[in-house]
Amino acid sequence: LPRTLLPSSVIYSAATQSWVATVNTNQKALEANNVEESSKALRAFSVPTQKQAIALARAWAPPKMHPFGSNPNCFICEAQFAVFRRACHCRNCGVCICGSCTVQWPARMLPVTYNIKKESLVNICKTCDFLCSEFRLALLAGDH
Repeated sequence: LPRTLLPSSVIYSAATQSWVATVNTNQKALEANNVEESSKALRAFSVPTQKQAIALARAWAPPKMHPFGSNPNCFICEAQFAVFRRACHCRNCGVCICGSCTVQWPARMLPVTYNIKKESLVNICKTCDFLCSEFRLALLAGDH
């Protein structure tokens, strides 16, 4: 499944002579067309260049969470969700996963816009954890 991001935008502010990247962080408000709640969930970041603003918007726009109702099985192990096998979302990619396929990360390992519940630990799927570990090892080895 491709990772889908929540909406973001980039505009130039003549008043501050800077580029502004705006990121929406509330998927439920967007889906309910709740303009007031969506407006409260906007995060804006000011940077000097358009290139930086575009990169920031892409990096800090949180992933769209897949609905539990249309995902009755864990995305990784394909086990069916039930009373004792609860579903949760990967905060990095948005897929529905079970507890066995979850790794907990300190919230500071993700952009603050990904953690709207302000939790100290966030659930990440084992796939994202593996990719992050391999990327870190490649950087340390100089294979970037």
